[in-house]
Amino acid sequence: MSGEALFVLAVTVATLIVWVLEILPVDLVAILSILVLVVGGVLTPDEAVRGFGNSALITVACMFVLSAGLIRTGALDIISHSMLGMGRGNKARTIGILLLTVAGVSAFMNNTPVAVIFLPVVLAVAQRLEVAPSKLLIPLSYATILGGTCTLIGTSTNLLVGQAVEKAGLPPLGLFDFAVPGVIYALSGLCFLALAGNALLPKRASVTSSVPGSRVREFVTEVQFPEGSAHVGRSYQEVLARTPGLAPLMVIRGEETYTAPLIANPRTQFIRAGDVLLLKGEPGAINQLVARDGVTLPPELGAALAGSAKGKAMTMVELVVNPNSPLIGRTLGGAEFSRKHGGASVIAVLRRDEHLRERVADIRLRMGDTLLAVCDEARLDDLRHTNEFIMLEGVEQQVVRRDKASLAVGILVSVVLLAALEVQPMSFMALAGAVAMVLTGCLPLRLAYSAIDSSVMVLIAGTLAMGVAMENSGAIAWLAGQVTGTLGDLGPRAVLAGLFLLATAINALVSNNAVAVLFTPLGIAIAGQLGLRPEPFIFGILFGASCDFSTPIGYQTNTFVYGPGGYRFLDYVRIGIPLTLVLFIVAMIVVPWWWPFTAVTP
Repeated sequence: MSGEALFVLAVTVATLIVWVLEILPVDLVAILSILVLVVGGVLTPDEAVRGFGNSALITVACMFVLSAGLIRTGALDIISHSMLGMGRGNKARTIGILLLTVAGVSAFMNNTPVAVIFLPVVLAVAQRLEVAPSKLLIPLSYATILGGTCTLIGTSTNLLVGQAVEKAGLPPLGLFDFAVPGVIYALSGLCFLALAGNALLPKRASVTSSVPGSRVREFVTEVQFPEGSAHVGRSYQEVLARTPGLAPLMVIRGEETYTAPLIANPRTQFIRAGDVLLLKGEPGAINQLVARDGVTLPPELGAALAGSAKGKAMTMVELVVNPNSPLIGRTLGGAEFSRKHGGASVIAVLRRDEHLRERVADIRLRMGDTLLAVCDEARLDDLRHTNEFIMLEGVEQQVVRRDKASLAVGILVSVVLLAALEVQPMSFMALAGAVAMVLTGCLPLRLAYSAIDSSVMVLIAGTLAMGVAMENSGAIAWLAGQVTGTLGDLGPRAVLAGLFLLATAINALVSNNAVAVLFTPLGIAIAGQLGLRPEPFIFGILFGASCDFSTPIGYQTNTFVYGPGGYRFLDYVRIGIPLTLVLFIVAMIVVPWWWPFTAVTP
């Protein structure tokens, strides 16, 4: 292996490690890796930025716009409401229809917007059937992933695989070229979820829901005892004893902090004016405490208690930060959350299964964070109708141009049909569809730009540049030689199995887009060394790159449902590993059946 190839592999491995450890944002890491490769002389500046004009990247961006147009016009409302009616109250039938509907829609839309659209619908189904949301939200995420494997536009991963195929000089992939094996693959996964999901998934409730027998999560928040509070001078033990279910964690007194045990510490045993108490408890207990006279939220958390004092009906709601939310990367204080939302106050933040113990107003928000907020009941619609987050109650969606719904559907259908008939390339049709959404008024230009997930775009461009570096340096050829040397004697099916499992393992840790970009050229190179047609290895990688079910971090939809479902990391492992094994077996049967291992004819 040349020194240049060794350098590229070292940069690639270092990039993957930083992505896994989440030391820096993934898109920033992708840019840094490009800069390192240019400085190292592996890439020219032109090659480094060429990915930003890649046709697959343009298609992905346009698909975000098409999805946003469908959401804004309420085009999927008919589908979701029909789905609820078709179940007719039967639990098994409703859940089955739900999974099939989500997978079917995801075959023609980006997976993340589909999860965003159907999250409130799934919560409504859970409430109607008296099922814990945790029994349905992981299946929601998995159904979007499985549905995305059926068509070329089902997910950005497929588009990137298709782009790599064209770059290798092979015939371009058609929209439905892998629909038959994709549908078999997806239905196998959905059947597993329907049969085993109830037994393998936990029973946990959203904090604002009330599912009998479910475990309500505890949140960490802070309260303050202002000057003049009736509780000043009393012991914390006395005050907290009146509200069971609260556990004190820390007292913040000026610049000093005192951690538990607080009651036994003479310096923190009694309440002083201005004390801030960090505590943990169930939402109901927290609500009881902050509703009393003399207990308030710190000023930076907003004016919810002031509203309560004026006789307003205050309520507690749970909000999930949207994937494209303008709040991502900002603090609640910096975003002026309370002022913008009528005095609503966020009193706790849950990230995955971690209760963040920093001062709430200083926490930088991430996609999927769950916010526990207190607000005036009269302002609920203001919170519900925002693009910053999803409120985890009700199924109402903000629909600005419902009269354009049929037009939006027509645009998407036209894009799909014309691309399937190969009238124009997929990238051109997606761009034309996105422009049509704007020109017809389905989506304002401002919202079209905001619909595009810039971090995903930068990540894809960065990984495309890394793929070019691996090919130019000979790293791909070296890796292909290692794989064929290790597994080649066992036959092509063993090589296919090795590629699928390797792609799946890497995808559990990093973006599926990165797996598609880096592994597709590897599969093509391995096929060349074995003297076989590349299709089985290409599609083995395509299915493996979308087989992330065992962690909440490898796929954006898995991360998105983590907070609303009250999940823990091991919940994904418990159901994800058996599902992955089932899909591995299915792929090893279906892929060679549809694309046989055929020798390349001279």
